[in-house]
Amino acid sequence: MAHAIFVAEAASRGLSVEIYSAGVYDFTDQPPIADTIRTCLRHNTPSPKETPTWVRDLPLDSIDRFLVMEQHHADVLTREFGVSPERVSLLGEFDPQGRGSEIEDPFSRGSLVYDESYKQIRDCIVNYLNTTEAPRSSAG
Repeated sequence: MAHAIFVAEAASRGLSVEIYSAGVYDFTDQPPIADTIRTCLRHNTPSPKETPTWVRDLPLDSIDRFLVMEQHHADVLTREFGVSPERVSLLGEFDPQGRGSEIEDPFSRGSLVYDESYKQIRDCIVNYLNTTEAPRSSAG
């Protein structure tokens, strides 16, 4: 959802940024999560890309900022993929409502949880873009 929201918000602002989405674990053989697609469509956000990407398949050295949902994801990026901690931020740190620095994965927790997660992610992305200089490339 974060990828779809970030792409839509950047486009609405006319920002020219390259946005990636990838997991810290390899789920490239898995189908897209239907709840994620349905949630994005309910919020009039074009659905995310169709297939999962593993972070190892990204051009890691050319990405300016990594926005992650959980501290564990940040730790994996720095420890296993050599991303410098200065380039990694918890998306929840940009939450204008202060719901916490980590955003829980709504996977298999139902549409209400997905909707709340969508709103929190969107609030964080909007605030991130409002309060920081947009990077050339970002991964989340």
